[in-house]
Amino acid sequence: MFTLFLGRFLPLALFTLLAGGAIFLIERKSHLDLLYKYGKIQSQTEQSPLTIALEQHHIMTISAVTLLALILAAPIAWFRAARQRHDMIVEHLNRENLRSIKLLLDSTIEGIYGTDEAGHCILANRSCANLLGYAYPEQLLGKEMHRLMHHSHADGSPYPVSECRAHQMVSTTGSAPILVTNEVFWRQDGSCFPVSYSVHPIQEDGVTIGMVCTFVDISERRLLEDQLRHAQKMEAVGQLAGGIAHDFNNILQIISGNTQILQYDQKQQNPEQPQLQEILKAVERGTALTRSMLAFSRKQPLHPIPFELNQMVRDSQLLARKLLLKNITLQLELAETALVITADEILLQQVLFNLITNARDAMPTGGTITIATAEQVIDENSNESIKGYPPGSYAVLMVRDTGQGIPEEIRQKIFEPFFTTKVVGKGTGLGLSMVYGTIKQHGGFVLAESTEGLGSCFSVFLPDISTCLLPNQQNN
Repeated sequence: MFTLFLGRFLPLALFTLLAGGAIFLIERKSHLDLLYKYGKIQSQTEQSPLTIALEQHHIMTISAVTLLALILAAPIAWFRAARQRHDMIVEHLNRENLRSIKLLLDSTIEGIYGTDEAGHCILANRSCANLLGYAYPEQLLGKEMHRLMHHSHADGSPYPVSECRAHQMVSTTGSAPILVTNEVFWRQDGSCFPVSYSVHPIQEDGVTIGMVCTFVDISERRLLEDQLRHAQKMEAVGQLAGGIAHDFNNILQIISGNTQILQYDQKQQNPEQPQLQEILKAVERGTALTRSMLAFSRKQPLHPIPFELNQMVRDSQLLARKLLLKNITLQLELAETALVITADEILLQQVLFNLITNARDAMPTGGTITIATAEQVIDENSNESIKGYPPGSYAVLMVRDTGQGIPEEIRQKIFEPFFTTKVVGKGTGLGLSMVYGTIKQHGGFVLAESTEGLGSCFSVFLPDISTCLLPNQQNN
């Protein structure tokens, strides 16, 4: 406060002293001129009792006036310093409040922006800029937000501002806040993302002068919801398949037992018994069908043992080649370290053969099938495709092909039992469902990645791996 006072008082004091000095010089000269004019002194530089008394009188009078001016200037300077201090404190508080508000807005995961009544941005936080693909919130200020990030529907069709519920709020008196969960916003690079957003009017004296919008990217939520719906559907189908399989297996056992009795009773009359042989073959096919259904419903018995995944792939290589045509090449890309897992080795071999068969059928004109293994750790830094699965270490068995790929519209159905795109008689639709159920029963999961025209990759994740620092002997 004292520094502010000095900053105000010293200029006033200096001005007052200079003014007093100037007045003294002017008054002294004018009085000497007057005395000289009327002959009271012989020259203006004459030192006489009269001129000395007059000079002393000027000094006393001007000093008194100057002192009085300084006395009056001091409270004025103090008052102005106090007012300046108050203004500085208010300005500092305002800056701190604005800083706190900015930090608060920039610390939220939700994007927040406000517009004036014309729809131009007057405020945006850092999350809003980042979600829309901008480096700084200041890049949004003054922009027409609907034209910038809400101009089209998810299918790319135009979204007129007159149909936008958010911007209708500004032109409608007494509008209530709205919540929208089924639209998309558009980024600077031209891509879109699903959002859930709420809009509130900005009012002043009962008049709506703008609106504020809060939105979040719900892409991850949509993905988790899709995964949950898919898991619930597969669980329901699995329970149905398991129940049918048990009942169907009981029926087959009755048919098989009675057929074997008939076969024994009629052996003497007709040794070949072709009709009974056909019945037994049909029973065997039905039994295999029930095993696949039980595998999908995860009710088949498991016999887990520790074994090395790379070695299982090598041991299966010879039989796998017999499943392929001459125009299909089989190659291995195994991990450099041994991957020891605990699983039912026979069932896992069936999984591998089913994936190889599926890859073969996807390449009717030939191509390459690659069997690969790897170690994968799932944690918070994993990519989006596996982030929703239980964290931990996994051994991954991958089967890639160079076929035509899987269309997006059927990719979600490929693990459902009896779903197949093959012609009648060429497939039961249980191969991939058996893979799904078997791996689920082992506590793992299966991912299918595909690009039309470039092939597909099925990745089998098996948990609780033990990685040994042993060299992997590539016996291709």
